Amino acid sequence: MSTNKRALIVVDVQNDFCPGGTLAVAHGDDVVQPLNKLIEEFLEKGEPVFKTRDWHPPQTKHFQANGGTWPIHCVQNTEGAAFHPDLMDDKHIRIISKGLGDEDCYSGFDGTDLTLQLERLGVNEIWVGGLATDFCVKQTVLDGIKEGFQVKAVTDAMKPVELKPGDGEQALEEMRAAGAQLIDSRSRSK
Repeated sequence: MSTNKRALIVVDVQNDFCPGGTLAVAHGDDVVQPLNKLIEEFLEKGEPVFKTRDWHPPQTKHFQANGGTWPIHCVQNTEGAAFHPDLMDDKHIRIISKGLGDEDCYSGFDGTDLTLQLERLGVNEIWVGGLATDFCVKQTVLDGIKEGFQVKAVTDAMKPVELKPGDGEQALEEMRAAGAQLIDSRSRSK
């Protein structure tokens, strides 16, 4: 019997990060199918599933209009902030909202109680996928390692923004170098 208690963290699979959104990741909706399979697998085994979401106020320093880096996206209670309609939902999935103020909050751990929730559930291993590889997924993986969790980054269940060509590959290398195991949801090891 495994001594690891796992949790799945689905990062920011929201309409604004998918094709047609204000900050769309190319083929961002391709992550939905592998994530749905993992969500189903984790829930069937009674293992916790978390969905993180950007949940920005209408005015924040995170946005270009207020001196930040990004176009307006994932504003609280808008269609753009909603999870992708095909992403599996279930009453047992916990929602983690981030970016509620002026901070960038890329990681699911930034300004949230995610660590506390995972610890209370006895989790010591997290699986992470979602959007985008080179920002919120990477930071969630790196912070998960800093928080003391074993981390598996699910490479076929993430897509990069790639502000510069190669950012996605560089992000994967940063995750690996920090101690994350890169896996494929189908083969389980990479």
